[in-house]
Amino acid sequence: MINLIKADFYKINRSMIYKVLFLISSICAAVTTVTSHLINNGNIDMSSGASAAMLTDVVMLSLINSVLAGQMVCGDFENKLIQSSLTGCSGRFTVVCAKMFTYSVMVGIMTLPYAICTIVGVCMGSGFSAPFSASSYLKILFESNTVEFSAESLLKYIVIAVIMMLVYAAQSGIMFVIGFFMKNKALITTAISFIISTLIGMSTSMITSNEGNEFLSFTPYSGDIYSLGNETEAMTLVKIALVCIAFISVYTGIAYAAFKKSEIK
Repeated sequence: MINLIKADFYKINRSMIYKVLFLISSICAAVTTVTSHLINNGNIDMSSGASAAMLTDVVMLSLINSVLAGQMVCGDFENKLIQSSLTGCSGRFTVVCAKMFTYSVMVGIMTLPYAICTIVGVCMGSGFSAPFSASSYLKILFESNTVEFSAESLLKYIVIAVIMMLVYAAQSGIMFVIGFFMKNKALITTAISFIISTLIGMSTSMITSNEGNEFLSFTPYSGDIYSLGNETEAMTLVKIALVCIAFISVYTGIAYAAFKKSEIK
């Protein structure tokens, strides 16, 4: 499996599309952070900065991770790389696990610009607003206005930023599964993945009952995840991490089940 992972990263390192996606994520993270700062300082009003809502991590990472799934799974079916892995004596389960590991790492890398902008903003203490809901990174920036800066609070924010990388990897697991169902249809996989991700986000945000929120707390789709902050207890962070790891494992199993029953040409 290690050789498959190395081969994946070698291919990724030589491919321009992944560099472009990371650049897009970096630009969007920077624009979102700067917009939050400008709104807080009164340089622009809330309505003028509303367009930046489309550049927040919640929206952009759904799109970027959908493209990742199409390229990393379907693209490898189209280029016969997955078929070559099987002929090289790697079992289907090994191939799926290696691919999921690489995909999860790449999701984390695409999330990294938002985490870096957040930590830099916290260290600068320049003052930020949270004009857009459902963004844990903006929540941290906004909270840093009132939380006294210290090594302990900075460490807490760094942990939350890392946890959010895991959250996005777990949320994007369904895109990974769709890729194995669609096989060599990268564009269709990207479109379907983004639509489903958007629908899940809209559906979960509409749940207001205590029972519904309790159920969602055991999934990586809970709205409470976007409200993590300095007051969040350590056990809550551990619970979220375990839930995300469990979902990634489940999605890996579903992808393997789909791959196991499919014919490879």
